[in-house]
Amino acid sequence: MSKDRRRFIQAIGAGAVSLLAGCGSNSGSDTDTPDETAADTPTEAPGNDETATQTATPTGTAAGTSTPPAATGDGPTIISVTGAGQDIWNTADYGHFFYETLSGDFDVTTEVISVQNTDTYAKAGLMLRPSMEGGAPHVFMRKRPGDLPVSPQWRSTAGSSAGSVTSDAGADLARNGGTFEGNWQRIQRSGDTVRCYGSANGEDWTLLVELGPDQVTLPDEVLVGLAVTSHDRAAKCTARFRNLEGIEPNQNGDIGGPLISGGVSVTQNVPVIETGEVSDASAESATLVGDVTSIGGVDSADVTFEYREVPNQEWTEAGSTTVSETGEVSMDVSGLTARRYYEFRATIDNGEVSSQSPPGLFSTPSPGSGDGSEGPRSASQFDPSDGFAPMGEWLTDDTPLIVIDELSVPKINTAFNVNAPRVIVFETSGTVDLEQSHIAIPYDKCWVAGQTAPSPGVTFVRGGIQVNGNDCVVQHIRVRPGDAGRSENWQNDPLRTADGSENNVIDHVTATWSIDENLSVGYDTNNTTMTNCLVAEPLDDSLHPKGPHGYNSLIGNNAKNVAMAGNVWALVTNRNPRLKPGTETATVNNLMHHHDNGPAMDADTEHSIVGNAFEDPQTNEANISGGGTAYLADNVQIDDADVPMAGPEVNQVSSQPLFPEDLSPIAAPDVKDHNLTHAGARPADRTAVDERIVSHVRNGEGSVIDSQTEVGGYPSLAENTEEVSVPDSGLRAWLREQALAVEPSE
Repeated sequence: MSKDRRRFIQAIGAGAVSLLAGCGSNSGSDTDTPDETAADTPTEAPGNDETATQTATPTGTAAGTSTPPAATGDGPTIISVTGAGQDIWNTADYGHFFYETLSGDFDVTTEVISVQNTDTYAKAGLMLRPSMEGGAPHVFMRKRPGDLPVSPQWRSTAGSSAGSVTSDAGADLARNGGTFEGNWQRIQRSGDTVRCYGSANGEDWTLLVELGPDQVTLPDEVLVGLAVTSHDRAAKCTARFRNLEGIEPNQNGDIGGPLISGGVSVTQNVPVIETGEVSDASAESATLVGDVTSIGGVDSADVTFEYREVPNQEWTEAGSTTVSETGEVSMDVSGLTARRYYEFRATIDNGEVSSQSPPGLFSTPSPGSGDGSEGPRSASQFDPSDGFAPMGEWLTDDTPLIVIDELSVPKINTAFNVNAPRVIVFETSGTVDLEQSHIAIPYDKCWVAGQTAPSPGVTFVRGGIQVNGNDCVVQHIRVRPGDAGRSENWQNDPLRTADGSENNVIDHVTATWSIDENLSVGYDTNNTTMTNCLVAEPLDDSLHPKGPHGYNSLIGNNAKNVAMAGNVWALVTNRNPRLKPGTETATVNNLMHHHDNGPAMDADTEHSIVGNAFEDPQTNEANISGGGTAYLADNVQIDDADVPMAGPEVNQVSSQPLFPEDLSPIAAPDVKDHNLTHAGARPADRTAVDERIVSHVRNGEGSVIDSQTEVGGYPSLAENTEEVSVPDSGLRAWLREQALAVEPSE
């Protein structure tokens, strides 16, 4: 059959994927959907110029019709649902829905085989709801991009806020942990009870939540089907499903009226190849392996392998072969680089349908023999290893590097989204425009080494970064969201660790121009270290829906073992830092300058607050306040302001409730000079914005601001390039040497 008539399906393998490729906010998005509904009108397949058949497309939010035909031959039927919208969450939903109307009891299952990574919070899965109204009640089995677990969420009544098994509003309802690391989903309704399950194989099911009428109010007749949201108002996300049982969707439409309409395509009898485990990987070569599980009802098919070094976006063809039966197929590649991650995929083409596996991931080892040297300490008194969090204990000489040679969001997002230990290094400097979005580090064991960039380093603007993984290290970067020129409500933190995360280190980071808080630690976290950070100029009367909100740092409820040392909190109103209920911190040798208050403790908290310096208070409130329990020692007012050091409500104790074993304080009168010398990203190589902030703090010249435009606007840094030269062994020592090179010499 000619190429023009061949149907193409992307990413249909069933295996869990360790890498999210093509991660830019518009990467791989479909062309705009035609303004008609036609069961046999082809639409452009994402990322390919060949076409998919049997497509249903909506007009606005009106429902179209598309009934999947019965499967024939030995290949599966693939359903692709494309949807845009800011989210399915909060009080209103935006996305696309392919559904059937059902009454009474039902039991529906499906396998989610890929979710395009338009955003780390893009979602796809089984859903039931009474209508297409954005605020309607719902139950949703959400699957996010990559191999993150599946988990249920729901909205109890029309217009209410959504809850989930991973949020405060619903965690107590979770069964068996509430999440499941598998691609299979199931929603079962029996009477007025809805049950949600996860599975790794579609046979053995684990109950994740049971929702009765007290948790979600639903009529007898509901819409049941497959829903997708991109978590991006300006881009569409495509999710692919197979093995849908229990319903025969015959309508589709947009939920809540997103800016971009979505669509549905159904393709039968698809040949399938899945990526296998790479074999014989050396520093320079490897054998790529695939598993053909279906040829699609024909005699033979062509298999082509491609590969690319992460985070490159362009593929290199490794070669092709012809197969006439199912089973393993392989291809050798050479000319690889040592200590790198590579992504590979396989395409199978039987002349009628061409499909592509999800990408697999492998790494090449280091050619060195190994060197366990720790390397030099920081030039600051406060080394990032001095806190509660173990600093990258997972790092070895074989840990692969991901080299950023272009400051593009797709490349950086791809690097962040590798689900394996990784060190991210930079061969270029400049400004990264996040385009009014946030990016996340969703997986554990990521070391972001901003110190490796050539001068003047890397600055992220118009967005923020969230560390969702555990055991991560982020060093020597700057993040400045600002108001992004917007006029409506918007909230974006420069940098924060996610709720429930642990063992994360944030060191020598500059965080400014937030709408909410500048640099924060999530709820229910454990072992977090924040050292040598410049945290300043949050935007006060800006876009926050609550009004003036010029805040620096919030330590979330029940955050345990948080060490904050050598930081500068400046040119701010409150939260320097705010220590919420259940928190336990060591707050040591920080400078609080031009502030309404310093550490503010809620009740049921414990802290060691030692050697901090306070300057230029803007109120008569005590520097240290709140009803928590604290050991206070050597905290000083370094100007002539007449304010109490601690409020009468502080429960002062005579011994430290907690303190990092390796942390050695300096005398509080020395804190200002020390911290202004060492805090922030690349303090020996400061940008003009950081130089201005440090000068204002040093000379008492700055003030609270409402927009970054008041202080010169977003920076545009020089884009310099310099090849990273990493030794074969001693990776940890080399990273520390690179950090020391951008810190002031003694």
